[in-house]
Amino acid sequence: MNDILDPRSFQRPGLNSVAEPVVSDPSTGGITTISAEARIEGAKISHCHTLHVAGRLVDVTLTEIKVLEIAEGGHVEGTAKVESMRVSGRATGTLEITGTLSVGETGVVDGTIRYGRIAIADGGSVTGTLQTGAAPQ
Repeated sequence: MNDILDPRSFQRPGLNSVAEPVVSDPSTGGITTISAEARIEGAKISHCHTLHVAGRLVDVTLTEIKVLEIAEGGHVEGTAKVESMRVSGRATGTLEITGTLSVGETGVVDGTIRYGRIAIADGGSVTGTLQTGAAPQ
């Protein structure tokens, strides 16, 4: 009796005539999630539709991100240039939000912050250098 399984016998998406999953609305893009257990240091992350951070990003550079969501307990530290940011955790560093910065009840934002619009819930905190409008070219 042979107890070793041959990996070629398993069905694989895109192979063996198995259909690929279909995204119902390609215009909304996908979600990239950094889990609560994760800690990433010194990274560059770009070209995400939605980046959901429940863990910790330290000394990171974020660019070309449509929506940055920082969950309660999540922390982003570094430089970010995003379209919109929703903060329930903590964001520190140089942050440029071309659209709306939304700070929830448990959100803390600190640093050099440029934003198009801002909404701060009761209990949320924003400190540092704040500027509104587009960055100078």
